[in-house]
Amino acid sequence: MAKTPQQAASKWDASTAQGGQVWLQNLQQTTKPIVSAAIANRAVMQANFNQATQAGGLWETRLSAVGDAGIKQAAAAKSGNYAQGVSQAQPKFLSAITKILAYENAGLPAIYSMPSGTTEAGVARASAWIRYMAAGKGQLGA
Repeated sequence: MAKTPQQAASKWDASTAQGGQVWLQNLQQTTKPIVSAAIANRAVMQANFNQATQAGGLWETRLSAVGDAGIKQAAAAKSGNYAQGVSQAQPKFLSAITKILAYENAGLPAIYSMPSGTTEAGVARASAWIRYMAAGKGQLGA
């Protein structure tokens, strides 16, 4: 006898915890080169992306079908994920902000030692700070 849609959905819900654990275990045990395989498929990803995002493509069609009300409804249903994601990212934030603040603190003495009190001095100090911070780009992430 075939399952009803409700029975199938119920079984799907019930198997989620087990499925998630199996997925994680399989991921941890795989010896396949995940990152290099993804990089090797860059051209496929870009072709699929370009096809999906062309005018009248799948991306546009699906967005239009959902509409603004659907986007808002889906976002409301997932709003709890925001705080959970922020909480889960806290260690990376701490790592990054530790590097950023140390970098800023290392550069401040040079800025503080520059002349101040005039517009030109302020512009020079601001420019020096912007250049200093730009030099740190790419080094300060988590």
